Amino acid sequence: MNKNWLKMKNDKRAEMGVGTMIIFIAMVLVAAVAASVLISTANTVREQAQATGEQAINNVASGFVVQDVVGMVGTDKLEITETYLFVRLAAGSPEINLDNVMVEVTTASLTKIMSFSLVDSTNAWADVTNGTAFGCERIKDASGYPWADSSHVVGQGDLLKLYVSHNAATGLNIGFSETVEIKIIPAYGQMSYITFTTGEAFPADYITLA
Repeated sequence: MNKNWLKMKNDKRAEMGVGTMIIFIAMVLVAAVAASVLISTANTVREQAQATGEQAINNVASGFVVQDVVGMVGTDKLEITETYLFVRLAAGSPEINLDNVMVEVTTASLTKIMSFSLVDSTNAWADVTNGTAFGCERIKDASGYPWADSSHVVGQGDLLKLYVSHNAATGLNIGFSETVEIKIIPAYGQMSYITFTTGEAFPADYITLA
């Protein structure tokens, strides 16, 4: 009788041990799943933080620096017919695609927003002279980025010459003692703002405006 009771008692302990093991394994599995979820969430948060940081850097650092502004004077010496802006990327700025850059020009009588156009063909130059686009020529290539119909990326060290026409077709006429505002607006980053007031006479064919 006592032997049977002891045998039953031993079997009971075995059942309890198996149950405990099952519970332990279940807890390990739950912990593993929870850890996997936490790691996945942490990676997602890290990627989002990195993307946000890169966007913030682009918004702060991207932009152009205007080196010089020159006006071409008409043959009658009464008005400026074209404005040339010599620009480069600001220090620390990432590359900028000119296809996403706008130029806004404001004179005493009109404001126009222009898109980018290469000045390497008759059609492109026509867009500049009618005031629907600003022209651009890369006069120094330091970045080595391709410069063709399908690629207009500006890198560090590149120097650009932007063209803005002021002929009668554009409506952006500039005469004596007139104030002009020009904004270079990239898709991301800081806008470049230039303002100048013309003199009371235009003594040369080309004059420095700003």
